[in-house]
Amino acid sequence: MTLPLWLQIVTLAVPVAVAVISSILASRAAGRAQHAEAEAARLRALEERTAQKKFELYQPFLTTLNDLLTPNRSAAALAGMEDVITNFQGFVTVWGSDEVIETFYRWRTSANLNPPNLVTMRLMADLLVAVRRDIAWPDTKVPTLYMIGHRIKDIHEHPEMVKAMTLPLDQFLASQDWTPPFTVPTGTAGRSQRSAANPKRLTVHEASSGRDEQ
Repeated sequence: MTLPLWLQIVTLAVPVAVAVISSILASRAAGRAQHAEAEAARLRALEERTAQKKFELYQPFLTTLNDLLTPNRSAAALAGMEDVITNFQGFVTVWGSDEVIETFYRWRTSANLNPPNLVTMRLMADLLVAVRRDIAWPDTKVPTLYMIGHRIKDIHEHPEMVKAMTLPLDQFLASQDWTPPFTVPTGTAGRSQRSAANPKRLTVHEASSGRDEQ
C-alpha cells in the first residue's frame, strides 16, 4: 500500500526536525556549560587574588603583634609598629572582612584612651579570631581565650583573665572602670562568638606589659 504523499513527507521530515531540534538544544546546553565553567574559573581566580591580597595584608600585621607579645622581640617590633599599623589600616577597609574591620576599629580606637590591660587583651583576641575567620576558617569554633591565653604562663592563677575572655563583650566592658569609644548591643557576646554587633585602640605594647606584669 502506497502512503499518501503528504504522509510520506511527514514521515521523512519528523526525524530530521527532531535531529535539528536536538542539535540546537545540545548546542545551547554546551554553551551554558561553557559559560558556567568560565564563570567558575573567573570566581576561582578572583578568590585566589583575594586570598593573596589578604595574606599580604595580614602577614606583616600578625608578625608585629606576635613580636610585640614576645619579650625578646617587643622593643624592635614597637619601633616599627606605627608603620605597620598605618599600612594595615590603609588597606584593611578594602580587603578585610566586615568583622575584621569592626574588631580592628574597636582595638584601634581604644588605644588612645588608656584602656585596662584586660580590655586591651580582650579586644586583641577578638581581632585575632576575626582574622582567623577571614583568612581560612570561617566556621571556627575556637574560643577567644585560646587565641591569647597560651601566652600567659600561669593563666590558671588568673581567673580574671579567663573571665575577660569568656564573658559576652558588653558584660565584660560593663565590669571595667573604663568607658569604651564604641558601643556593643546589650546581650551580645561580641564578634568573637559570632554575634551581630555595631560596626564601631589598644596598644599592643600595653598588652605585652600587662602579660609581663602577670
